[in-house]
Amino acid sequence: MRVLKFGGTSVADAEAIAGVVSIVGARPGARVVVVSALAGATDALLAIAHLAAKDAVAAMGELHDLARRHRETMTRVRTLYPRQVLDAAIEGIARGAAQTVHAIAAAGQPSPALVDKLIASGELWSSRLLAAFLADAGVPAQWIDARHIVRTDARHRAALPDLEATDKAVGRLVRPALAVDRVVVTAGFIGSAPDGSTTTLGRGGSDYSAAVIGACLMADEIEIWTDVDGVLSADPRVVSGARVLPALSYEDAETLARFGAKVLHPRTIEPAAAREIPVIVRNSRRPEEPGTRIDASGAGDGRSAAVTSRAGVSLVEITARDRPPDGSFAARALQSLADANISLVVGEIHRDRLVVAIDQAFDLTAFRARVAAFAQVQMRDGLAAVCAVGDRLASEPGLVMGAFAVLDEGPVHLVSRPSGSAAFAVIVDDCDAHKLVARLHDRFAGEALAAGPPLP
Repeated sequence: MRVLKFGGTSVADAEAIAGVVSIVGARPGARVVVVSALAGATDALLAIAHLAAKDAVAAMGELHDLARRHRETMTRVRTLYPRQVLDAAIEGIARGAAQTVHAIAAAGQPSPALVDKLIASGELWSSRLLAAFLADAGVPAQWIDARHIVRTDARHRAALPDLEATDKAVGRLVRPALAVDRVVVTAGFIGSAPDGSTTTLGRGGSDYSAAVIGACLMADEIEIWTDVDGVLSADPRVVSGARVLPALSYEDAETLARFGAKVLHPRTIEPAAAREIPVIVRNSRRPEEPGTRIDASGAGDGRSAAVTSRAGVSLVEITARDRPPDGSFAARALQSLADANISLVVGEIHRDRLVVAIDQAFDLTAFRARVAAFAQVQMRDGLAAVCAVGDRLASEPGLVMGAFAVLDEGPVHLVSRPSGSAAFAVIVDDCDAHKLVARLHDRFAGEALAAGPPLP
């Protein structure tokens, strides 16, 4: 039993979708396919949502062009019945999107709920297309609306799956289709709130959808098909010598995703690790490549490491007004951040001071008012988080100490060892991040990977 997720570049056009059909058709056994929107479609729909609040006519024109792109992709489906079903589905999704555009225009602003309803059109279109392409190729496929499978909380634009409710929906809808040898095709990224409204899981959320569905099915593997050969030792745009890592532990993969590696959504690993389901990252344009295997062992060559970074980080320092006698300050400060819906990239805790790195919008004035009774708050912007991770850091502790030799040219605002993995993280000025990634990669990963083949 496999769950296969295909990203937007893997279904960018009819030719790419035909490649996906070949991959799915070659896989034996039960299969669930989770698909992202066609490349660029989500960004286009977001732009339409914001345009609709200002100029509904222009927004409708953009929506018409996007719907036409999907209709043109549909022309490759030759079999009559799949073509008829697909034609009706694409038109129905387009009509629903048009109604949402008019609702945004009437409201004068794109509310999170309306934006979710509109941008879900991308995955609904793409999953319908893929189901029809599979049927056209003779692969028995059954499309199931993801909103009927993935049940979430009511937080629009960043919903969290309700695992219990989703598990029940998977048992009711997905398992019967698999039992009669159907390939189940569904959309990633989208779900439904308790009130039935459409929700989305945040950018990159199709990976998360696949992992949740895979966990509910107790899949043998979850395959993440993308446009790179696997998880790389660094961003190849920053480090020309980056290489594919053959294996990673769940902890290291989650840490890399959290610190900026784009190949996986940060939450993808959680449901897979909870049920010890391997996650395989592979290239849909080069399916012969083995990719990167992520599992509990993370068994690599014993020396591998990777370096990543994320920009747009701010450092928030929360200092106690009075030293608390019971050491409760840090817990109180962390709870205040949680109450403000602020998630942390990394942090450092002292008895009367908490320093945390965040990468989201932060209302400093409102937070100061929230903690004014017990703390003072300062914030520094324009920073980046850089993280090195891998088994070399665990097996050779001296590497961490030696890393300070490459950190002496620019200011280092925070040094941390993230829990749960062999990782070393620093917060630096954004302008220094790429240079530091390259130098850390040379130190931690370069020697071990030098003998490996270069990226194509």
